[in-house]
Amino acid sequence: MSFVDRGWQGTVLLTGATGGLGGELLPRLLRRHPACQVAALVRGDTPQQAAGRLDEAMDYGGLSPSERARVLLCHGDVSLPRFGLAEPAWRELAARTRRVFHLAASVDFDLPLEASRAANVDSTRAVLAFAEEAMRASADFRLNYVSTAYVSGRRSGRLGEDELDQGQAFCNGYEQSKFEAEQLVWQASGRLPLTVYRPSQIIGESQAGRIRKFFGYYEFLKLAERGRMPVLPANAGARPDLVPADYVCEAMLHLDVSAHAVGRCYHLTAGLANSPDFERIFGLMYQELAARRPDGRAPARPRMFRPEDLEAMASPEELRRFHLSPLKLLLRTYRAYLAEERDFDCAATQAELAAAGIALPDVEAALRLSTRYALDARFGQRARGGALERQPA
Repeated sequence: MSFVDRGWQGTVLLTGATGGLGGELLPRLLRRHPACQVAALVRGDTPQQAAGRLDEAMDYGGLSPSERARVLLCHGDVSLPRFGLAEPAWRELAARTRRVFHLAASVDFDLPLEASRAANVDSTRAVLAFAEEAMRASADFRLNYVSTAYVSGRRSGRLGEDELDQGQAFCNGYEQSKFEAEQLVWQASGRLPLTVYRPSQIIGESQAGRIRKFFGYYEFLKLAERGRMPVLPANAGARPDLVPADYVCEAMLHLDVSAHAVGRCYHLTAGLANSPDFERIFGLMYQELAARRPDGRAPARPRMFRPEDLEAMASPEELRRFHLSPLKLLLRTYRAYLAEERDFDCAATQAELAAAGIALPDVEAALRLSTRYALDARFGQRARGGALERQPA
């Protein structure tokens, strides 16, 4: 059953509409439910700046004029009480909201823990307060909360969807703050109809590789293209869990209208069986780089060492170049994710989604398309319409 089936005319509050995943969800949400409106909560120093950010997201999504007319700008800050809105405006928005998709988060792994908490825990607290207000206005209300599979922290072994607090340590403030935020969500689950989604590392959508934000894999791709990756501190046989953005979005939209999904957590991950290892991933990367050169030769491919073996096994020249390379700073951020793999249990979720016609795309094929898209888009320097995006080089 969907908004259209039930004749709903209500509003969907979407946080993170200008982010990587939100930019993919927004057009799909509008097209799946053509009777709804989307209130996009967007930060900005001024309403004009917030409107400009939302316009860029709608441009990316290829929204038609009629679809754009159904997107309402809500200029505010999700991490502030009442989103920084005046109380009457906040209550009026809650009274007409039938769904919340809370996607907004800081994914900066290098932030201090308190800064990550301010972005991720405080925002979740504000969204839960809004959801309780919306619930008073409509019995049809639902909350969709996007967490991360990495709330598992440094745990190893099979990582279950029904597990959260296992006394784990964390790799960074992002993981810990998302863990603490998810704890708040589950504490509210007795009062609110909600579903929790835990995606892993999101890459471009599977049809063309499109993506708005170029983190993780794309940062290594940028260094490889520039010949600035003298060595690669990674466990060659480890399989990182990469999942295409469209799979995550389609899964959420399907589960959002399923009564069965209320009170449940879903790993929107690929699983180890569907995940290529680092040796294969970086091999693919250099194949794509070679294909773009007139002579068919890629930049020199780095030798791969386990991160803990780098100092002992790399040559003096390799070490010298490594210490002068931006790769050293990148390793500080991603070291834990390059050294070991995590086994997210997603078999039941994948079976449930497949029964609804939502199959996990081929991850390797999606990664190849994502690589081409990132290179064509110059890592966000050129927007799809030819305008410049304001992203760091």
